[in-house]
Amino acid sequence: MPNGLRLSDATNVFVAGHRGLVGSAILRKLSQLGCNSLLLRTHAELDLRNSAAVDLFFRENRPEIVFLSAARVGGILANSRRPAEFLYDNLMIQTNVITMGVFTDATRVVVNIITYALSH
Repeated sequence: MPNGLRLSDATNVFVAGHRGLVGSAILRKLSQLGCNSLLLRTHAELDLRNSAAVDLFFRENRPEIVFLSAARVGGILANSRRPAEFLYDNLMIQTNVITMGVFTDATRVVVNIITYALSH
């Protein structure tokens, strides 16, 4: 967890990507720390690429702390066949979540940067 991060059991925390490797580890740690007000959404419940949906989610739920570990993944073969598509989707996820975290005054937005190289 980031230094100086203060959590109470009532702190609204959104973990984007809570089913993935990094997000599930963050979720376990938050649970160990006694954070009981976790905002969790699956991709089917909230498409983070959709700016209007992300805007509505943030305005309705007002997360105080946001952990961004969500990404579109597909494995080596899918990534090599459709690299621009994966890059675009992941940039949209990051842009939407970071932007709404700032606009809705989240105390902290913790980002696990997704890097991706395009090559031909």
